[in-house]
Amino acid sequence: MDESLPLWGILLTLTALGLWLEHRFRWAAHLGSSLIILILTAICANLGVIPQQSPVYDIIHETLTALAIVWLLLLVNLQDVWRVGRSALLAFGIASFGTLVGALLAGVLFHSQFLGDTPRLAGSLAASYIGGSINFVGVGQALNLPGLLFSAATAADNLLTAIWLATTLSLPSLLGRVYPQRGEGEAVTAIPLPTTSAIAPLDLAILLSLAVAILVLSRALHQLWPLIPPLVWLTTLSLALAQFKWTRYLRGTGALGMFGLNLFFTVIGAGTHVPSLMSVGLEMILFTTVIVFTHGLVTFSLGALLKLDVELVALASQAAVGGSTTALAQAIGRHQPQLMGVGITLGLVGYAIANYLGLALAQALSWIGLG
Repeated sequence: MDESLPLWGILLTLTALGLWLEHRFRWAAHLGSSLIILILTAICANLGVIPQQSPVYDIIHETLTALAIVWLLLLVNLQDVWRVGRSALLAFGIASFGTLVGALLAGVLFHSQFLGDTPRLAGSLAASYIGGSINFVGVGQALNLPGLLFSAATAADNLLTAIWLATTLSLPSLLGRVYPQRGEGEAVTAIPLPTTSAIAPLDLAILLSLAVAILVLSRALHQLWPLIPPLVWLTTLSLALAQFKWTRYLRGTGALGMFGLNLFFTVIGAGTHVPSLMSVGLEMILFTTVIVFTHGLVTFSLGALLKLDVELVALASQAAVGGSTTALAQAIGRHQPQLMGVGITLGLVGYAIANYLGLALAQALSWIGLG
């Protein structure tokens, strides 16, 4: 029997367990399936149930995760971007700028703790707080972020995302006197991420063939132009393909993408040595705190200066930090149903641009001597 088969079985079981717990229990939903899967796999690895290194992990890390990124980017319809209106795009642009400022500041403040890994960490977290986990994973892989920092950053990311959701739910009420009073504003109807859509055999075959083709082509283009990272090609090709109308009718795109992304966290968990993780935990929390709260200060200050609607600014901030799902929660929690579609669309915009910005920030930090 293939010795890797039992390991595949364990990893898939842990992934299924994490997704089930998130769906079944409220406390698990707050933690998120990614963090739960990482913790479960780390426990198994540190108890010796599974190895901390294996060729199976290389397959997931190098291939399956790239395919997941392609599938999730196929959800991005750039036509929806123009429908959300100038104010929403401006608010999200400010939010993205705030994240970049925060990541730059965190890199400068904590360079002595993370040394040569500072640009990698700042770029990966900037991508996460402009897009989401898909971008965090993609940029982290492209920059060769060490597994230990991946684990610590994932835990800190989940903590700060939860704190920031609570913060943005309360800030519009607290800042009502600073911001001008507006009406309902612009809104757009958008479809939520189809992470639970049924998968048809034909659609599955098409999605697999498309993703593999894009992955192969992106690596080939990187060989021709080595200065351009494979992730940039992967992102650009996926976004270009996503604009064809027929791709929107493929069933199971989101489900495949989210499954592949969650499977990636089994690899990070397996490579996590718990005693080593404890040594960087506090610094990582402080690093992410600086990014998120600087993001908030810049976003809400510029939003007030430009006289944007405070509800729209809070929504854009949450779309950047937490992604489409927490932006949807923001709109519902603030009783702003007309902004639900806007929040989802802005989250998808983040997916589209975060890889580019995260890589650019990491390069900039290296140029100024922090790498």
